Amino acid sequence: MDVKAKTAIAVVSAVMLGGAGFVVFEKFERAGIAEAATVDCEGRTTSTASALPLDLPLSEGAQVLRVDTQGATTVAFASLPGGRDDIVARRDAVLRDLQAAGYRVTGSDQEPGFEAEAQIAGPHEGTVRVKPLCTGLLEVRYKIEQ
Repeated sequence: MDVKAKTAIAVVSAVMLGGAGFVVFEKFERAGIAEAATVDCEGRTTSTASALPLDLPLSEGAQVLRVDTQGATTVAFASLPGGRDDIVARRDAVLRDLQAAGYRVTGSDQEPGFEAEAQIAGPHEGTVRVKPLCTGLLEVRYKIEQ
């Protein structure tokens, strides 16, 4: 077998292994996200914070769960009522609230029933992600660069 054939076989094998690994990862990640939607919410919604940092608007019905700061990055988590079927709509509602506060959406992505994300810019840049937290609640993660 010549070098070109061996190289072609090696490339095809690497692509197939990479693709198979991605499929397995996606399957288990999605299974974990779907499972979160069936977990009891007890103890998951307690917080002493009543507002999001950096003047981020808190959507109606939302509750701040926690806020972490890592250098110039602030990561805030909130809960919103909803289930897996509401993920994209709730992400869009959060984005409307952010747009009313002077932010603009620079990109978005969604896997309905699992998670919905968006990139934002304006007073601060960052991302918003909505995914199941527990039965009847969704988690909204705001990751903002200061």
